[in-house]
Amino acid sequence: MLLDYNPTQGKVAGDCDYQTSVPLSPLNRWVQSYWQLTVPKGQFQYRSVPDNCVDWIINLDCFEDNFLIPPFLSSTLFQLDGPASFFGIRFRILGHKGLIAAPLGEWVEIGSVQAQELIPKDIVYSVFEVINHTKYFDQRCNRLSVALLPSIKFAKVDPRLARYIRYCHASVSSSTIELFDSKSAEFGVSERQLRRLAKQHIGLVPKDFARVLKFQHVLKAMNASQHNKAYLDHYYDQPHFIREFKRLSGVTPAQFKKMSVLYNL
Repeated sequence: MLLDYNPTQGKVAGDCDYQTSVPLSPLNRWVQSYWQLTVPKGQFQYRSVPDNCVDWIINLDCFEDNFLIPPFLSSTLFQLDGPASFFGIRFRILGHKGLIAAPLGEWVEIGSVQAQELIPKDIVYSVFEVINHTKYFDQRCNRLSVALLPSIKFAKVDPRLARYIRYCHASVSSSTIELFDSKSAEFGVSERQLRRLAKQHIGLVPKDFARVLKFQHVLKAMNASQHNKAYLDHYYDQPHFIREFKRLSGVTPAQFKKMSVLYNL
């Protein structure tokens, strides 16, 4: 289920190197982007914000240290000791189902999970081979796309859940997204059934999924010329916007716009 949804994280400033790349079709139906972060010598903290996506994160200096991060609802702080380099595969919403058979709801509460516990070992080994034999980011991304495409599969998505996700995506600019029973009936489910489906397959309850979708929409608008009024089409007023932004990111919009999400401790 390909949506024109491209979440973002904050900017990385200073001597640290952060690169991103979007895979070409047809792999972009499952993978939203590749990214690579190089951390210089020292103790650092990385602030990751919610984006409704699953990330496969690989330590380039120690492939055994590779794990899956499920969607989350508040900023997550990662402690990093440099020098170190990390490579990430960010899946689209439900895109992880192309490689992972276990429902997200079965492991989301655990937090990070070793990739080999959920992804077939032959796929993990293919990714290891690419990582081990490539030096440059662009080359790594291209070869990974070739390695992943034969293994990734179209997974069955409950049409009721798909209708709900498309509704949220289309309604993200509204200050309210209706999720009560009369609205859920349009998706073919009750409010209770929708909550169960969402928790099982996207890792968050419907209300929280919609909150993150809206947060990401505004986060991207903040980087555009109209960012000063980005909240007007999405929140009741500016105080509501600031409170909600801080709940999800851990800082105010003004602080987030000025800060580097990777910073030296």
